[in-house]
Amino acid sequence: MSDTNWNEHYIKRGAPTKPTYYIIRRRYETTGLFARYNIIAGHIRYALAKGWLPVVDMQNYPNPYLSSEKLGKENSWEYFFEQPLRINLEQAFSGDNIILSTGEEIYPRPHETMTFFDNRDNILTEWRMLVKLGLLKIKSERLAEIAATREKLF
Repeated sequence: MSDTNWNEHYIKRGAPTKPTYYIIRRRYETTGLFARYNIIAGHIRYALAKGWLPVVDMQNYPNPYLSSEKLGKENSWEYFFEQPLRINLEQAFSGDNIILSTGEEIYPRPHETMTFFDNRDNILTEWRMLVKLGLLKIKSERLAEIAATREKLF
């Protein structure tokens, strides 16, 4: 399911009492993982502010982490991270209300400036809450690999 309309839009609208799934996608294929992480963080925050359930889709849109034969079959976001609310794409696409995100960046989002990292106005603290709440959680298998590599190197 690759939609080429890169504006935010409903692809399915049902009863307003049913949950709305917000499918987070990225238009540009070559965006690196850290940039995607930051962009997706902005979309997660946006979806939650609207009362929508965010689900990351790196399955139906080409990206550097998914081979062409796995396009449409595997979600490469889930190679590295948990889904924000542990809702997978299959569950989201079976919902009554589905919105596809814009394929662009959404603001506010975390950014790589010294002002951001200086945590002026507690902005960094706000973004850290996404991590603390488990909405941007690294897969336990990746953490184990990182720990093993660190142990091996140091």
